[in-house]
Amino acid sequence: MKNKQVWVEIENSKFVRIFKSKNRAIAANCEIMLVDYFHAVSRIRHHLWRRCKGECELCASVVTEDSGHMHEQKHRGKGGEISLANSVFICSTCHAREHADRNPKFSKKRLTNNSESGTLISDSNTPGPRVHD
Repeated sequence: MKNKQVWVEIENSKFVRIFKSKNRAIAANCEIMLVDYFHAVSRIRHHLWRRCKGECELCASVVTEDSGHMHEQKHRGKGGEISLANSVFICSTCHAREHADRNPKFSKKRLTNNSESGTLISDSNTPGPRVHD
């Protein structure tokens, strides 16, 4: 399976932003490159980790490159982007707190109709898609 290719902005040899389209990349009038999506995210994540110097950018607890989470301050679904300017590198506790008020479109719980009472009941054993920004 071929990986998704994306246009990235490059500044001082750093990947600083992933564009949503080629047209947006060209319109930005900056140095751009077409690369594998996972490579681009990995490079931006690495730059975020270096920027945070091993501390959560929200609570200052210790994070490693493996334990830290990349979090977009303005979510992509609300017009945000994957970029150094829009992202912070945070600990898992802060990341859970940042997403505490989210109402995901999908859930691991599936509602089924209880024919005897006519009410909906939750089937938490039904696997569902994992949703995450």
